[in-house]
Amino acid sequence: MRKILEILTPENVHVQYELAGLGTRFAAFLVDFLIQSVMLIITLLIMFFIEVDFGYIILDLGIVGFVSFVTTLILFFHLLYFIIFEAILKGQTPGKKLMKIRVIMETGQPINFIDCLIRGILRLVASLPLFYLIDSLFVIMSKNYKRIGDFAANTIVIKLEKHRHLEKIEDYIDMSPKETDRAESYVVSSDEYNLLKDFLLRKDNLGERRPAFEYNLNKYFMKKFNLETPYSNPYVFFEEIIRKNN
Repeated sequence: MRKILEILTPENVHVQYELAGLGTRFAAFLVDFLIQSVMLIITLLIMFFIEVDFGYIILDLGIVGFVSFVTTLILFFHLLYFIIFEAILKGQTPGKKLMKIRVIMETGQPINFIDCLIRGILRLVASLPLFYLIDSLFVIMSKNYKRIGDFAANTIVIKLEKHRHLEKIEDYIDMSPKETDRAESYVVSSDEYNLLKDFLLRKDNLGERRPAFEYNLNKYFMKKFNLETPYSNPYVFFEEIIRKNN
């Protein structure tokens, strides 16, 4: 089932994201796992060809010690893989890139290295069989398909092809305000007039998207008419524009 999340960005713009569910995320993880496996095999082959004496290492550490050493090496490799790729590719790994998903902050902003580090460390814990099952249950049961690492880092995983910006005036009209001969006349184009009138008619049904429309429309028309001081009530401004263009 598709799950859409709406975010109001610091710029007062609403953005819709389709969240990536367990299936897509698991597919990306399998791709990353295969890539890691190939890289590990190549590393072992290189060690073999440079004549690393595995027999000596086993005798020196013992079987249990050697297995522990290899397990620690694999987990450390696993940790670095996700941290480095998500930091360099801005929230993606090769698997995520192939599946067209990305990790971002819940605010809609890109993740930083600290976020990648938190997610990576908790992913390492979740790699253990029982914890991996619990982590998967978190994704299934949580409101925004978040695993434990997402809760800790305040991140979400989105589908790249299923998100778009909303409520930016540029999405509806040519965002190139033209100065009028008489700014006080509030003359607007037919597109600007229709957009503003449609907003005033529908404003009570816009819910959380209303502040974004209000902010961007006010900013747009203030710039268009060279107004430095905003109206205390932007709706008085909007109604005045509508009245002057009737």
